[in-house]
Amino acid sequence: MRKAGALRFTRRRRRPSHPLLRSGGRFWAWGLVCLAWLPAHALAQQALVTAQLGNAVEIIDLGSKTILQSIPVPGAPAGIALSPDRKTAYVTRPEGHGVSVIDLDARRVTASLDLPGGPLGIGVNPKSGEVYVADWYGARVFVLRPNAAGLTLEGEIATGKSPSGIAVTPDGATLLVANRESDTVSIVDVGSRRETRQVSVGQHPFGLTLSADGRYAYTANVVSNDVSAIDVAAGRETGRVTTGQRPYVIAFAVGKGFVTDQYSNTVTVFDPATLKTLAAIDVGDHPEGIAATHDGKTIVVANWGDNALSLIDPSSLQVTGTIGTGDGPRAFGDFLR
Repeated sequence: MRKAGALRFTRRRRRPSHPLLRSGGRFWAWGLVCLAWLPAHALAQQALVTAQLGNAVEIIDLGSKTILQSIPVPGAPAGIALSPDRKTAYVTRPEGHGVSVIDLDARRVTASLDLPGGPLGIGVNPKSGEVYVADWYGARVFVLRPNAAGLTLEGEIATGKSPSGIAVTPDGATLLVANRESDTVSIVDVGSRRETRQVSVGQHPFGLTLSADGRYAYTANVVSNDVSAIDVAAGRETGRVTTGQRPYVIAFAVGKGFVTDQYSNTVTVFDPATLKTLAAIDVGDHPEGIAATHDGKTIVVANWGDNALSLIDPSSLQVTGTIGTGDGPRAFGDFLR
């Protein structure tokens, strides 16, 4: 069966029936969680990859290029975010309608919380540890509180339609949400849990990433094939970057931006200061999740179509290696430890 909403058929992939398992069309899904910037103490030696078709989260050592552990997570795991201390992973399960909690030291699922709707994008407040989950089928973000038992649902925040990518500013005071069906980004005051502004961006924004200082946000606009830059304090779009086909998520390293282009099988490189396109790097089939290691020396790309991670040197803009993964790697969100 053709994946709901997909605008192309990947070359060799079977297609799950659930609309949250694919991206690209009207029900374009997953994109997840925005990419959060790693705290200063984090060591990005491991990639925590949601293998959505394999129903697992894989812990991959980037140095040895080996899978250390495959943790079963039923329900088509998609989005992922890490706790501030980097010891816990929170994983959305669109088909399982909930969130799983993984102890990364014990390498096992320790708790699960059922949620209504379509839990997809996920992010963590770097100060309070609150967990935010976007309901793809609604116009809301769930607020979850970590506790000894796992997670507790504390409330909801109204957003635009089909919220997807999520990011939180480094001071923990502001939440940003990409609203795919509204063509907007919600700016939310965390203290009051109320949206204070909606910023118009390109068509169908999905992945959402902040600059390191939290002053600017960037959305990957799937249908208009560009990236919107947003001045967070001013609450307005400041410009756009032209990308390849179906941009998904953005990462930053060595003063450059990197965007996965799902249908072009490339990563677009751009200058955040000028918003000019610098290059396009050929990677694997259908690249989606992307993040930079904490030392800024490697960009890690999850290629859905060929079950592999591509490793890119952000200075030379060359692919330096690949790592095999399980079936359907997404790594949508904060996935480097």
